[in-house]
Amino acid sequence: MNTKNTINKNYLSALSRIFTPSVMDSLALYGQSDYLSEVYSNSGLKNDFDSSLTLNSFFDYVYSLLNEYYRNEYVYKNAIANKILLGRHSLRTSKMLTEFRVGKNKADVVILNGDSTVYEIKSAYDSFNRLKDQINSYFQVFDYINVITTSSQAEKVKALVPEKTGILVLTEKNTISTIRKAKSNKAHIKPSILFDSLRKSEYTKIIKAHYGYIPDVPNTKIHKICKKMYCEIPLEALHDLTINTLKQREHSPYINQFIEKTPASLSAYALSISGQKKKMQNLENLLNNKVHSILYS
Repeated sequence: MNTKNTINKNYLSALSRIFTPSVMDSLALYGQSDYLSEVYSNSGLKNDFDSSLTLNSFFDYVYSLLNEYYRNEYVYKNAIANKILLGRHSLRTSKMLTEFRVGKNKADVVILNGDSTVYEIKSAYDSFNRLKDQINSYFQVFDYINVITTSSQAEKVKALVPEKTGILVLTEKNTISTIRKAKSNKAHIKPSILFDSLRKSEYTKIIKAHYGYIPDVPNTKIHKICKKMYCEIPLEALHDLTINTLKQREHSPYINQFIEKTPASLSAYALSISGQKKKMQNLENLLNNKVHSILYS
């Protein structure tokens, strides 16, 4: 298949949105996506891809196009999922979170094992305008802080971020290369900021685990009292309790089975719905269907 002649390059941005939650969730919940069908017809994919092949193959094929011609944020997230989380760690002991709220910012990817490690993505299509503010906010919450970018932008990143920040590059060979290793920031984490990234169910669980009880106060006061108690926990214990609690966020044991049956192109999306068993089961049932049975033209 000669993709250079048949795929309309003006549709690369549109193709990249195939892996967004809105499109993937539509497939997982309803078995079809109007957006996906439209892009399939208009981008040249309909002429370029054999519709008698499976949806599994389709996603891998589209992802290969993005990896070669349009390395957007999803390509980076997926590389982190495959090369770092699944390649170096284990789903039994580690957790990957995406779009994790930190103050006014959202961390692109966070991996939790014994440590908390954040990866801020700066692809060739991303702005650097907010990078300093983003990194400064991460230094209040995470142990290891990294920026992952292109080889041509690594020096620009180095000039903008503190020396303790790790700098990684997604190479042309689709490997992740370390330009500068991140240094531990655990001793400087600010509990009051980290607390505000937690859900009520999470911070009350931490309070009970450390103190043995949850304060019996009106709902209007529970946040303030728990925050005070949280900030009084010794930092080492606080870090470990928080990591162990966050590892349970949106978790289902079914994710292990789903990852085994999911194409590598969908790893990042699969991990983002790791607590939603019905979505995972529905999508798993679709992946071996023929493309022509799902996408209309």
